[in-house]
Amino acid sequence: MDRRTFLSSSAAAAFGTLVPLISRSSLASSKAEPFAWDTSDLIFSFDVTAGKLRQKRIVPTGMAARADNSSGVEIALQCSGENSLDQGMKSGVGQPGSRLLFAGSKEEATQRGKRLVCMHTDPILELSVESVYEAFDGIPVVRRYSRVKNNGDSPVGIEFMSSAMLHGLASPQAYERELRIHLAVNSWMAEGQWHTLRPSEMGFVDGNGRKHRAGP
Repeated sequence: MDRRTFLSSSAAAAFGTLVPLISRSSLASSKAEPFAWDTSDLIFSFDVTAGKLRQKRIVPTGMAARADNSSGVEIALQCSGENSLDQGMKSGVGQPGSRLLFAGSKEEATQRGKRLVCMHTDPILELSVESVYEAFDGIPVVRRYSRVKNNGDSPVGIEFMSSAMLHGLASPQAYERELRIHLAVNSWMAEGQWHTLRPSEMGFVDGNGRKHRAGP
């Protein structure tokens, strides 16, 4: 299963703790070690907590470092018959996505650039899940998609699977000021109609800053 999305490097954000870049060899030397992957325009940094891969800040190459422990889930997956940990059924905390174990990462050379593959496993449903990042030489774009393989004998239904997870592009209070989203709207004989939108126009809002009123 492949679901693709494209990310541009227009975000202005602070860079998390600098960590060693992964080598061009095969698997990362230690599954428990933080690592980062860079393209000519972006730096993706990751951490591993309790055996699970966490995505840290995605920032443009060359930004100043800032100590930051903020991170989010690297992939979201909800399968049929699995309960979500969140009563509001937020896709980011579905199962088995929240229990996926990190199985390592590898970098591959491609004809047009390079590819990072992050591997996950779910021993309960016997699933292998891959998060794929592809960078292209001379183009400030990263393609991100996910793949899942059922290694068991029983069928598994997929209710939701993320093509990409974005974390820490900017502080929530600075979304409107620092970020712009460029979206191509396609229609018959009218392809590539580019629109520039504020985060709030795409549904990105600061949920932590809401004021709650007590009582009726």
